[in-house]
Amino acid sequence: MDVAKVLFIFKSMHLFKIIALLLITTAMLSACSSGDRKSSDPLTPLDFTFSDPNDAALTQAIAEFVQTTDSPAATGYDYVRYDLNDDGRRDALVYLKSPYGYWCGTHGCALLIFKAHDKHFTLINAIQPLRAPVYISALKSKGWKNLVVRVSGRSNKAKDVAMLFNGQQYPTNPSKLPPFPKKNYNGYTRIFMGN
Repeated sequence: MDVAKVLFIFKSMHLFKIIALLLITTAMLSACSSGDRKSSDPLTPLDFTFSDPNDAALTQAIAEFVQTTDSPAATGYDYVRYDLNDDGRRDALVYLKSPYGYWCGTHGCALLIFKAHDKHFTLINAIQPLRAPVYISALKSKGWKNLVVRVSGRSNKAKDVAMLFNGQQYPTNPSKLPPFPKKNYNGYTRIFMGN
């Protein structure tokens, strides 16, 4: 048999295999999409999506906090959006940094934690005193990620402390917490680096 005929037969067999595979795949897919599934079938995906509130909603929540606490209207802050409780919405950590003497002092500044809902934020708690940076751990307590913050500027020695969520809020005064022994924060997310 001549080489050209062998190649032609080989190519024809290869093409036949591809066509057969496509026909089998098409038959299987059409069987999967048959219209006789009931809406109560447990394999039907739920129509369930979260809506992440926008930054304007966060700015409004911060303004409401400032107003209801009779804080200075010119309060300066930085914020970071981060999903702290793995619900698909980015919560907010707000580092209050001015005016100095109100939100900040020699001992550090204040941090607000806001929980994100579909279209708004609610205040979880205010934490003071602390210094930047803030580290966010992948480890959780009561469903919320642990935070590590720096406490310094008082008569006590400077220390890092772990802030664990208690089911309601994070500790409000980190200076009362024991030192966090870990010094290597690889795997942690670092925020508020320059404050």
